[in-house]
Amino acid sequence: MLSKNKFLYVHIDTDSQKRTFAANGFPSEWDDDFRKVNLAHFVGELRDRLDNEHAGAAVSFPTVYVFTPEKLVEAEQLGVTPVVLWGKQKDCIRAAEKRIEKKGLKFDLPRYERKNVPTFQAYGRPEYDAFRVQAFQEDGTRYPNEEWLTKIIERTGG
Repeated sequence: MLSKNKFLYVHIDTDSQKRTFAANGFPSEWDDDFRKVNLAHFVGELRDRLDNEHAGAAVSFPTVYVFTPEKLVEAEQLGVTPVVLWGKQKDCIRAAEKRIEKKGLKFDLPRYERKNVPTFQAYGRPEYDAFRVQAFQEDGTRYPNEEWLTKIIERTGG
């Protein structure tokens, strides 16, 4: 969906060898310790990859990567619009369960909670209010892709 809207899309996920930092052309040590990511280097590399056909770049990180508020401010200072897609825990669990079962796998709620509860606790704090964008509607369903993409683009001043 992002590429359809002319965005360079980079998906980072260390659970998949095809989506690691190294597989995306970044230093492999970042895969070992997310805190080692040098945002200036990362943003500079993304800018180098952009061409006239791109409206911008969008990067997706695993839920378990929690950026400190200071890192998000640093990203802003580098000209990036950081966005935390946010939802109630029950809505996120339901979406994850659907996603996993669609792949023919069994959803493991205790594992999900063990890995994701620290993220909910962190990003639920007031210092993240300015970065959150609701991913779910009041009824618990996801916003249509175009709708939340519009919300994100509005945050960029676009």
